[in-house]
Amino acid sequence: MKSVMVISEALDVFQTIHSCFRSSQRVDRAFDKKRALDMLQKKRYDLIFIDLEILVQGIPDQHNKTVLEPFWHLYPSIEIIVMTHQNMLRKAVGIVKAGARDYLSYPIDPVEVKHIIENITETILMESELDYLRDRFWLVDSLELVKTKSAHMQKVFDKIRSVSPTKSTV
Repeated sequence: MKSVMVISEALDVFQTIHSCFRSSQRVDRAFDKKRALDMLQKKRYDLIFIDLEILVQGIPDQHNKTVLEPFWHLYPSIEIIVMTHQNMLRKAVGIVKAGARDYLSYPIDPVEVKHIIENITETILMESELDYLRDRFWLVDSLELVKTKSAHMQKVFDKIRSVSPTKSTV
């Protein structure tokens, strides 16, 4: 993670999260969602820690996926960690199910923050390795493994190759 944004009104939350990163990593702070989205338009962030109350603010129906979409619209691959109080854990879990990476409960524990950072880093590494292996498998040389002269089967392999880098099911 090269750049991190913490969206919280509480200075101690920002300081706790900031202390979990090396000095070479940029950790910025925003006090509200509007300011955070403005900052995202100017700079790329890899990871966002956002207070749940700020996240759902201004969205009347508060659908879990709807609250995440403004961030994904700017950076589809951004990782979002929701921070919340104990009484709103159910809502935080719903937002994680809708696509946020994880959640933290207040008070923020630096050990938990570091654990989440490590998990995200490992997951990103595994996903990039998987993408690399998929690409390597579908190189032209790999088609020698499956020998066919059928034009129809060649079309099937072309279609498989075109969707293999995606995360969607076929």
